[in-house]
Amino acid sequence: MSGMTLTFRGKAGTMVDMSAILPERLAGLAAENVAGLPLPCAGGVSTVGEMFELSAGDAAEGLLIQPGGAVLQRVGVGMTSGRILVEGDVGSHAGAGMSGGVLRIAGDAGEALGGALPGLPLGMRGGLISVGGSGGDRTAERMRRGIIVVDGPVGAFAAGFMVAGTLAVGGGCGPHPGFGMRRGTLLLGRRQDMAPDNFADGGTRDWLFLHLLRRTLEGTGSWVERAGSTRAHRFIGDLAEGGHGEILAMA
Repeated sequence: MSGMTLTFRGKAGTMVDMSAILPERLAGLAAENVAGLPLPCAGGVSTVGEMFELSAGDAAEGLLIQPGGAVLQRVGVGMTSGRILVEGDVGSHAGAGMSGGVLRIAGDAGEALGGALPGLPLGMRGGLISVGGSGGDRTAERMRRGIIVVDGPVGAFAAGFMVAGTLAVGGGCGPHPGFGMRRGTLLLGRRQDMAPDNFADGGTRDWLFLHLLRRTLEGTGSWVERAGSTRAHRFIGDLAEGGHGEILAMA
């Protein structure tokens, strides 16, 4: 990946708020200018240059983040364009409220991946998030648009209160998937024999949508791209919210 690289060099376990570090905000800035930007961390404020070693390059071409031992919170929050690749794990609210661009996380993600920030009504509104590891509780909460694909499992309340969009989970979900779901799709890479609470059984068949989704995700290396079938069992719900959403479990 060409562009700018940020390599964490602070103390392991340091919590860093990355919400201001976006490709569109850093585009065109030289490394020395980026280094002087304020960066909330460890209960105070530091600078990007104090916490990260920066390579020369334009963030408009991509932003590579190497977190080391840091706990990176709010990576990609509100992103509208560009690419961020994280070579490791991230903390909570990664991709929250993003409306465009691509966020790729090689490791695990914390809670509220692609979800809503506290006090805001909607989560992710567009773009693509891919996670090579696992996701935490409330993944895709209040998601409005876009695609999230997680190769591993996610926690409780996946796609909770989802308005629209697609969450694809390869490793299974915690309890209460699709709780309060209004529309949208939760795709599971594992068989689901029983309908989740407030969902009705919609039967098993082949879905053209899954073929189109696989084509959209070409090049991500995700589990959806590797899946060899378009056959899935459909569950319709949340019935308490009108029953316009769906959970598709690969058959």
